Amino acid sequence: MFGLKRSLQKSLAHLGLYERAKASWIYDFYWTFADRKIIDDRRCELEFYRGLLGGFREGDLIFDVGANLGYKTQIFLRMGARVVAVEPDESCQKILRQKFLEHRLRSRPLVIVGKAVSDTNSTVTMWIDAPGSAINTLSQKWAEALKGDDERFGHHLGFESSKNVETVSMEQLIAEHGLPFFVKIDVEGYELSVLQGMKQPVAYLSFEVNLPEFKPEGLECVRVLGRLTQSGEFNYTPDCRRGLQLKRWVPADEFLTVLDSCTDASIEVFWKTPMRET
Repeated sequence: MFGLKRSLQKSLAHLGLYERAKASWIYDFYWTFADRKIIDDRRCELEFYRGLLGGFREGDLIFDVGANLGYKTQIFLRMGARVVAVEPDESCQKILRQKFLEHRLRSRPLVIVGKAVSDTNSTVTMWIDAPGSAINTLSQKWAEALKGDDERFGHHLGFESSKNVETVSMEQLIAEHGLPFFVKIDVEGYELSVLQGMKQPVAYLSFEVNLPEFKPEGLECVRVLGRLTQSGEFNYTPDCRRGLQLKRWVPADEFLTVLDSCTDASIEVFWKTPMRET
């Protein structure tokens, strides 16, 4: 059975249909019986975002910054959002096109931007563990930290190659695609540079913080957002399938204390402002 499965995967990949199949009802149907937890976890995450984004309406714009292979992109599309997926890795871009744009009777409302996001429009170095890896990073600090850490991901990470990638600022993305309702940022330690290129608030935003290595950067991210508007509020989760950690959203000064004492290995911080629609 396993050999038949591998043979089918290779055949679909050769035809450029494997990633497309993974984004279809066929994939969901298969895993409903093969491993129901995969489907249940994604459904739980979908419901988390539906509950989180108060005022979201079908057709609202979401930026998926650090889209990788499109797991969150697919969730946002299923919510009915228009999505701008920003991803500098060429192999990931290919998978995003195959998964969401090619071999479809009806096109999905998705734009793929083949760049990284930074504080300016420029060129920076991306440190590569493997093509398409979700751990590839623009942060040399993160790459160096992971080289000496065999425990976080259970194996040795080499980051033996690098390449230059083009960057675009958040303000340039907004100028080209419109003001998003929600911005999801997951860029492996480069979140602060992304936020430093932001000049205006949005209704909702999230960014990842890897702890304890990036606690100083995470605290500065909160301060940067606090300077954009004093009326913003924060919450966080170590795993969005478990819901938000705090019982209430808190202002920046209070959340700085929460983040400073956090002991989780990685968290997703959420920020909302009164710009949210009702």
